[in-house]
Amino acid sequence: MRTKSCFLALAFLLLNTIVYAQREETVLGSRGWGLSGLWGGYTHHYTDYNGTDAFNRGGFFGFEFGKSLFVGWTHYSLRDDIVLDKGDNQRFDFRFNGGKIGYAFVPYKAVHPMINVELGRGRAKLAGEGNDNIFVIQPSVGVEVNVFRWFRLGLEGGYRFARNVDYVALNDSDLSSPY
Repeated sequence: MRTKSCFLALAFLLLNTIVYAQREETVLGSRGWGLSGLWGGYTHHYTDYNGTDAFNRGGFFGFEFGKSLFVGWTHYSLRDDIVLDKGDNQRFDFRFNGGKIGYAFVPYKAVHPMINVELGRGRAKLAGEGNDNIFVIQPSVGVEVNVFRWFRLGLEGGYRFARNVDYVALNDSDLSSPY
């Protein structure tokens, strides 16, 4: 009986020591929001412009903080040849550059959710009407897979909001669409 109570007391002391040895994690304290990586990649978007299916291609580069927060730069350009049938058989081109902010929830898991917001200046080019500077915001949600420590693969979907489109033949809603 005495050895059993000594064993229980020793187990309690060890358990208590282990519990106190755990560090408390706080939002601004010990989490460590320092630089945890540099990332760059290649992206593809299947989307539509004015009811015409199209393919955007681009890339991104940025810094990762605390293994969760991504802050960087992004660039997209239209890869398909789109002809708008507004009576003039006009060719259309679209590009945009901007900032990107993303957050990965539980990034240490092999598969985890993420959210991103990309915003910046864009340029639409319509034959016969010249260039038009516009503003683009692209919020998105997705899933990211940690393939290796240095390689991640993601799948996401979102919506492109285009603002300040000043063409006679096009408006904001013609360039805004899901992707």
